[in-house]
Amino acid sequence: MLRNLAKGLLASLTTMLFVLLLPFLLAFLLVPSLPQDERWFLKLAFTVLGPFTVLLWFIAFSNLVLHRRAGFLRQAVVFFGSAGVIYLLLIGGVYHL
Repeated sequence: MLRNLAKGLLASLTTMLFVLLLPFLLAFLLVPSLPQDERWFLKLAFTVLGPFTVLLWFIAFSNLVLHRRAGFLRQAVVFFGSAGVIYLLLIGGVYHL
């Protein structure tokens, strides 16, 4: 039982770390020698996990810099706003997979 708990904790931590580092990983898209499969994976990960990344960075900024808790309404606005921006970029053809 303890082994399963540790495995789940490790999976949760690695996922959280990946989501937090995703904006920095997008800089690899500027590397011209990056294989097309990895380029597609980074674009897809940003499209799907982008709103969660923005939300986690907003919570961290609120708590660490502004010294106040990020309310649920503000979190919802940030999450759905970032999802909406990504959707508009996809629909407009500015950003494509």
